[in-house]
Amino acid sequence: MATHSDKLGVWKSGAGKGRKTPKGRQYEDGALEDVRALLGDSPRNRDLLIEFLHLIQDKYGCLSAEHLRALAEEMRLAQSEVYEVATFYAHFDVVKEGETPPPALTIRVCDSLSCEIAGAQALQAALEKGLDPKEVRVLRAPCMGRCDTAPVLEIGHNHIDHATPEKVNEAIAKGDTHAHVPAYEAFAAYRANGGYKALEALRDGSKTPDEVQQEVLDSGLRGMGGAGFPSGKKWSFVRAEEGPRYLAVNGDEGEPGTFKDRYFLERDPHLFLEGMLIAAWAVDADKAFIYIRDEYPAIISLLRKEIAELEKAGIVSEGYIDLRRGAGAYICG
Repeated sequence: MATHSDKLGVWKSGAGKGRKTPKGRQYEDGALEDVRALLGDSPRNRDLLIEFLHLIQDKYGCLSAEHLRALAEEMRLAQSEVYEVATFYAHFDVVKEGETPPPALTIRVCDSLSCEIAGAQALQAALEKGLDPKEVRVLRAPCMGRCDTAPVLEIGHNHIDHATPEKVNEAIAKGDTHAHVPAYEAFAAYRANGGYKALEALRDGSKTPDEVQQEVLDSGLRGMGGAGFPSGKKWSFVRAEEGPRYLAVNGDEGEPGTFKDRYFLERDPHLFLEGMLIAAWAVDADKAFIYIRDEYPAIISLLRKEIAELEKAGIVSEGYIDLRRGAGAYICG
């Protein structure tokens, strides 16, 4: 009977030797070279599969069968496992053998309630009529978290607020397909205004983790999920467990009509980061993960930059904050 080695990610028979390559059709050498060039020195950990799929999708505009097989080989995973993940997420374009790759440019029109009321269907129809389908693909997509500027669409990674066919044509003509990072309070300004002093005081012993947890409990702060669970209790439960402990931050607000996280992250990311690090300190977390929805490319860009500033300043060690990118679904692994 076959068993799976989580350490290596390879399929092995119960009594025989492990396979040298994943089961299934084999890759071409050029595809493996492509994948290795994209992955660079990154560890080939199985939890990075979604991140690596993004690298291939961003570079080539799709996930070819050859690249998927090569990725399975490089990560020592079963090809079926890589294919399963790649086909689960809406933002990955898997191209099977013999299929034609999608056009170089994809436009996603938000079909949330706010955008529908603001004319998303008519907008999509106008785009489909006016654009060459061989050059541009027009798709419907779930809520993009920009309900305050409906109707909204995304050209590549560039969001067009209050979208019209004229704005789309202008962006395409300019090649404006990249995320636009808004003005926000960067590390230097936040630091100059007293940022991270609260975190540093706690690290210097101004209060104990138990005292902080009790303050959070007394404040009445609750989780934003349906259960509304008291945050202070949650923190105390985590700290009571034996390590290693991890802090996971949900930045994939996918509910239609929800954009509270985007509002704050685009304006004051360090207020969020300091609060996260205080929570991590309170539960003695070995590592902090941030899962950000792929529909927020500008936030992903600015967080990467500002996390690097925290590392440079010595506020966190390199790699302590691990930013992970969603792929069009709330499920992150």
